Amino acid sequence: MQFFAILALVTAALAKPTTPAPREILVAECTPPSYACKPDFTGWLVCNIDGFYLDGGNCAPDAWCENLDGLPYCIS
Repeated sequence: MQFFAILALVTAALAKPTTPAPREILVAECTPPSYACKPDFTGWLVCNIDGFYLDGGNCAPDAWCENLDGLPYCIS
């Protein structure tokens, strides 16, 4: 019985350790200063200094976001 306990401990000690999954590499999606409409057109996004869009705000309930001359505007 002790043999099996020692064998289990040795096997566990020699087992290959698991490595954590690699971190997802984030790629910048915009260049500041830039703005865009949200994908569902309910508001606009603002590009931060790290190159990622942040929520810039929402349009009024009866309005939608539209890109005019490279800038998002809420149109009703």
